[in-house]
This record gives sequence, C-alpha cells and structure tokens, in this order.
Amino acid sequence: MDINLALMQAVDHHRAGRLNDAIAGYRAILAADPDNVAALANLGAARRAGGAYHDAVALLRRAVALIPEFAGAYLNLGNALAETGDLEAASQAFAEAARLDQASSEAHLNWGDALTRMGNDREAITIFEEGLRRAPDDARLLTNIANSQLNLGNVADAVTRLERAAKLSPNDATIRRNHANALRLAGQIGPALAILDEILVQTPGDADAQSLRALAHFASGDFAAAWADYGARWRSAHHEKARPFTQPQWIGEDLSGKTLLVWGEQAVGDELMFATMLREVIEAAGHVVFETEHRLVSLFARAFPSAEIVARRDPPLPRLATADIDFQIAVGDLGSQLRKDASAFHSNRPYLVADPTRAAFFRQRYDDLAGKHPRIGVSWRSGIEHAGNARSLDAQALARLVSSINGWWLSLQYGDVAEDLARLRNASIAVPHIDELVDPLTSLDELAAQMAGLDLVVSIANTNVHLAGALRCRTLALLPAVADWRWGAAGDACLWYPTVTLLRQPHAGDWVKVVEQAAAVAGLRSC
Repeated sequence: MDINLALMQAVDHHRAGRLNDAIAGYRAILAADPDNVAALANLGAARRAGGAYHDAVALLRRAVALIPEFAGAYLNLGNALAETGDLEAASQAFAEAARLDQASSEAHLNWGDALTRMGNDREAITIFEEGLRRAPDDARLLTNIANSQLNLGNVADAVTRLERAAKLSPNDATIRRNHANALRLAGQIGPALAILDEILVQTPGDADAQSLRALAHFASGDFAAAWADYGARWRSAHHEKARPFTQPQWIGEDLSGKTLLVWGEQAVGDELMFATMLREVIEAAGHVVFETEHRLVSLFARAFPSAEIVARRDPPLPRLATADIDFQIAVGDLGSQLRKDASAFHSNRPYLVADPTRAAFFRQRYDDLAGKHPRIGVSWRSGIEHAGNARSLDAQALARLVSSINGWWLSLQYGDVAEDLARLRNASIAVPHIDELVDPLTSLDELAAQMAGLDLVVSIANTNVHLAGALRCRTLALLPAVADWRWGAAGDACLWYPTVTLLRQPHAGDWVKVVEQAAAVAGLRSC
C-alpha cells in the first residue's frame, strides 16, 4: 500500500463529506501502519463528525501520545471530549492546543465555550480575551465575550462587544439577534426592535428573531404584539418541542359545553405563572384537562377541583387523545386570548391552597423555633445554568440580608448550599433553619405547606417566587439589573402575582441596594 496516496484519497473523501469512505480509508492505513498519526487524528475527527465521540476520544488520545506537539489533534480531542460532556478534560486539551499553536485563536474560542458551559463565565471571558489578542477582528470571540458578560449581568459591556461584532459581520443573523437581545436587556427596547424588525423583513420565518421580539414587547408592556410573536417559540431550536396533540388549537372559540386540553410547558415556575389564567378557562369551558409536571399535580388538583389534572408523560397518557377533547392549547399561549393588555392582568389572583393538615403541622413544628419572631422564608440561589449566576446572592449578600431584617429565617433553598451556610456560621450570623423533612426539589406540596405559615418570603427570581405568589404569600422578589421578561422593565408591582413586590438592582451586581430596599419594605404580615 502506498500510505501517502491512501491518506490523500481518504482526506479527499473526508473533505467532500463522504465520511464512510474516509473512515474506511483511514482504517486501512492503520491496519498497515498502526502508529500513523495523521490517520489516527483524521479518523478521530471523522468519528467525531459521525457522532462516535468516545471512539474519537480514544483515537485522538493515541495521536497526541505519539506526537505530543500536535496542536490540531489536541483541538479535535478537546472538541470530542466536550461532546462526551467531560468539559474539564476538554478545557485541558484546548489549553494545550492554544499553547502549541500561538497563531490561532480557535482553541481559545472552544476553550472559553467549555468554561461557559461549566458556569465559569469570568474565566471564560479571560480565555476569550486572550484569543481576541491573537485575532482582534474575530466576531465569534466578541460574541462569546458578550454572551458571558450577559450571564454575569454586565449588559453595557455586552452591548459594546456586540455592536463591534455586528459591524465586523453585518450579515450574520446570529450576531444581529444577540445584539438585539443585549439591547433589550439594557432597556433599549426601540433599537432592539429596530434590529429584529429588519431581520424579520429580510427573513420572515426567523423564529429566533420573532421569539426575541416577543420578549422585547413583553418588557415594554405591548402585550398584544408580544403574544402575536410568542407562538414562534415552537419553531425555535432554542425552545422545547410542542406536545404531540392533534386536536385543533383553541384560538378563542366559545368553550361552552366543550372540553379543552391545556398542557404545561417550560419549567415549574412558568407553569405556575401561566396557570394564573387557568381559572378563567375552567369557568368558561364545559370541562378542562390540564397536563402538568408531576410535582404540581396535587397542588393543581386542590386549586382547581373541577378540572381534570394529569401528570405529563412521554408519550402522553392515552386519555389525552380521546375524542371528547375538542381543543388543545399550551398554557403559555393562553395569554394570547386572556392577557391582551396590562389591564387584563387585574384578573390575576392567587389560586393555590396548601394542604391544610400539612400546613398546620409545619406551623406547630416551627412554633418553638420562631417564638414571637416573624417567620421569614428565604431562597438565594438559582438553578438556571449561566443566567443563574447573575440572579443568585453570594454568601456576603445573603449575610447582609438575614442580618438586616429581624426574624426567624427558614431556608426554602434547593440544592447544596452547605458552603454558603458555613460562611454565615464563620461570620457569627444566624443560619436559616433547614427542615430535613422537606426537599424543595422533589416535594413542592410540602414546600407550599411550609410557606403557608410564614409572614414573609424573600427570594431571588426562582420557582419560590412563583409558588409563594400563587399561594398569596407576601413576597419580596430580589431581581438582578437584567431581569427576566416576566418581571417587566421597571417598577415594583408584579403583574402575575399581586402579593409579590419586585426589588431591582440599580446596576449589575449591586445587591446592597436591593437588601436595603428589602429591609425598608419588609412590613410583615401573615401570608
């Protein structure tokens, strides 16, 4: 076999996209020459392109073991490792590729992306910046820096980076959408809409641009325009797929004597928020079936006893395909019929009811612990990847919060927060009580029963705000400077939940002012 000729032929197949032919060629070479590094590296790249990521990792590890200075193999190894989910090892491979190839910024691009996926946005920005020093006009690096800055709440820097990226790549729709989104988050709704309108004139079917335009309209309070665009989310690759129901979608027809299937979507908090509209369709329809996240079934069954509440399953329960169901709609699309302007939100009122037996149990359980002090539930961390960093209180802000409002504090926080609590103890600050009987991640009904006996809930923007608001609890929602669309662009009133007060950072990272506001408005009364 002429190894060089065979390698050239395999590479030609590879470049032309004929992966099977390329893989066969590389394997034939390796059968004759097992340590042929070029064949190993290229076969690894081809296997990665075909989705065989673990196989690719093994091949590329062999290649770099044979030639430790092979920058391209390290780059491909990092990509394959990232595909397997081993982001730590991927970062190490990208770092090696960057060290070996001083002329390229590609490794920095992928390295920073791996760090971002790990939630290390600050470190990712450092790596992207290093890459930018090598390639000052790389719009991809500028865009990734901007996205990491957005995750950290640094909107102004993100806007600046994306303005430059858009000038460098004026026809890149992804960069233009990102630019518009950053402007939206910066409160520059008009310029954001101008960019999105232009994209949609040029590409009317751009679902991502239309979905972003919906969020811009929501933030500005133009609900009619927002709902008109919000349905595009079902065509966006960044959104979950619609449920596979075949009944006609309800678009406002008379529901008298009809059965309507409403199905939940997105996260638990979204289902709780959109369910503020359920009462109206239940009153209008002959019958409503609501398919929801399984942890919410008991809560919704108690709140809406005349409705049929079922747990979401894949595939859906056979009951949901029966002929007696006349219409179906996603719970998030109810707003297109029921919340066409801000005044329609006056129909919103708390609707959940905690289990009375369990609520009484928890009130009695906490009597001795709380004494005569006000009972305050607190949640300070978000589980949302990336964006959760800017939403969450660090240990210092948490310490300031629990020290500024006199009361008995109960942790409503989910996840592992042992490190945060240890820092409070080390600072001689009272640690919020953790009730081991309740796992907020798995037992929302128990969490609701806990909340029912509290005087106040103080929480960052996570599921606890939605649950507390739906329960009629007096709630202070601590919002970052870049708040989610559902909280609007300004003001302290919450359209979705009348008992929730919104407290906003004046600028990114400033929890001091938010805590001061919380202490000032914490006038305590029972939920």
